[in-house]
Amino acid sequence: MDTGNKTQFDEVYEVFLASIDSYDLAKLDDDELSDTLKSYLLSGVEVFDTYIDKEFTDYDTQNSCFNFKLNRREINILAKAMKLEWVRLKKHSQELMEKAYGDRDYSAIQGYRYLEELQLMEVQLSKEIKNEINTIEYANSDLYGDMA
Repeated sequence: MDTGNKTQFDEVYEVFLASIDSYDLAKLDDDELSDTLKSYLLSGVEVFDTYIDKEFTDYDTQNSCFNFKLNRREINILAKAMKLEWVRLKKHSQELMEKAYGDRDYSAIQGYRYLEELQLMEVQLSKEIKNEINTIEYANSDLYGDMA
């Protein structure tokens, strides 16, 4: 299959994996890792729901690729969106642990700090992604003409 005008999911996965440290992902076998990464990617695509330049839902899950070529900036944003999904899952897991242990016991084992860090990271990543998408769109003179 000619992939010259398509972006393979693996290209995005590499950028995502370079941005995180996860023992959980390292423990997964190849099939589980592939499924997990694909789920992060397909959830992350949602950040482009209002993106005008390309239709990010135009992908081929069978061949693990987008049916168009992403530029480096779009790959980086999508990798951040994957990281955002990863952070949200970690945060949700920590919230469940907090409920299981109870607030006082959870605080006693210092879990609240980790939860706070995840919440801050979630907010920061969301802002960065929105700003980067806006920057790309407003800089595109083909879309906005003289307004850009």
